[in-house]
Amino acid sequence: MTIRIPHRVASIIVDDARAQVPNEACGLIAGDGKTIQSAIPLSNVASSKGSSFSFEPNEQLGALKSLDAENLVWMGVYHSHPNSAAIPSTADLEGASDHGLLQLIVSLKKSKPELQLWRVGASGVTPLELIFDTQVDAGLDETALSQGQCAAIVTAAIISVILLLAISFTLLPPAPVITPLP
Repeated sequence: MTIRIPHRVASIIVDDARAQVPNEACGLIAGDGKTIQSAIPLSNVASSKGSSFSFEPNEQLGALKSLDAENLVWMGVYHSHPNSAAIPSTADLEGASDHGLLQLIVSLKKSKPELQLWRVGASGVTPLELIFDTQVDAGLDETALSQGQCAAIVTAAIISVILLLAISFTLLPPAPVITPLP
């Protein structure tokens, strides 16, 4: 199974993981079942936050209601491993109560964060392919130009070239007078 994740969502998860060091960060991931479209950071209320994670029930319920209001499917959870690989730990396996959910683990062991997606089920642990979508979402790109803006830029460029040529011609010296030879 292959799951996609946009760069902006992966950034939310990695930023949360870095902000929570030395503790594990945690949160929910949601989307359409094929793409993780949202990540909601939650508070880690585990007694040993440096090596495990646990959600505060009311905060988790609020996040799930928010996902429902946005018509997103709850796909699973994410959490970080500040000092170990992005492989489910014994605590992660024991805490996996819903075997239909995915676990996205962020390892901060190396200078470059590693993200690995897992399905933890009754039959064991399976790594899933996670594809990082580096293309900008057209509907969410605040820097995208409208057709009117593009037309204005092209028009301004054409006017600039015409003005440059007009100024250049006015700065040329007058043409010399040519007299016929006797």
